[in-house]
Amino acid sequence: MKKRFSVGLLLAAAAAAAVAAPKGDDGVYASHLMVDQEVTVAARITGIVATILVDRGSSVTQGQILATLEASEYDAAIRQAKEDMDLKKLEYDRAESLVASNVLSPQDRDEKRAQYQVAIATWERAKAVRDYTVIRAPFAGVVTEKYARLGEKVIEDKNDPLFKISATDPLLARVYLPEEKLLRVRVGDRVQVTAERFPDVKTTGEVQFVSPTVDPASGTFQVIVRVRRDPAKPVLRPGLAVQVRFAQDAR
Repeated sequence: MKKRFSVGLLLAAAAAAAVAAPKGDDGVYASHLMVDQEVTVAARITGIVATILVDRGSSVTQGQILATLEASEYDAAIRQAKEDMDLKKLEYDRAESLVASNVLSPQDRDEKRAQYQVAIATWERAKAVRDYTVIRAPFAGVVTEKYARLGEKVIEDKNDPLFKISATDPLLARVYLPEEKLLRVRVGDRVQVTAERFPDVKTTGEVQFVSPTVDPASGTFQVIVRVRRDPAKPVLRPGLAVQVRFAQDAR
């Protein structure tokens, strides 16, 4: 029993070391490509999905329309708010002329002005809410999931997902280096990145971030590499297993 316990400890220690240790002594570390931004897009108001303009795999630009909600109810609210604003404007203008003729007190005029300003704010809010019926891409990327369905009712408080958008740039790789290499890696250092299952697919990268702290449990520190995306090598994409090779003559 005592021997088995000792062997178990040794195996656990070896497994923990393998997480951060390079594949040999050539400074190669395993990682997966990733992107900084990936969000689920939801509607900000309650409504019925009226149109869907993109599908899974669609490339989108920032601000591009993804879908729309039925807007007739919100259009009616804008018209009503506009009519009320116009009426309050007439009342305020009339109050201004009456004050000039000493028929109305300045206090009454100020009250009409306040009512007009409230009406303006109500009209502007109605227009802003109407804009929420247009669902737009928050940043440039690719639609990786489409949950929206025509005729579906989305509820504001439920935060119903409509799409998932993943950025395509920057393409990053995260590695954990042993603490003895802390002074040998700097922001700006060049690295080589190779697809693990596609050894002929290679690209370069640059160290973008070096963690200012060391994890005391593993004795490693985090390094983020910005990977150069090569249009001729479409296999380089988020989630791909890669090997990151640091220069042997690094500082």
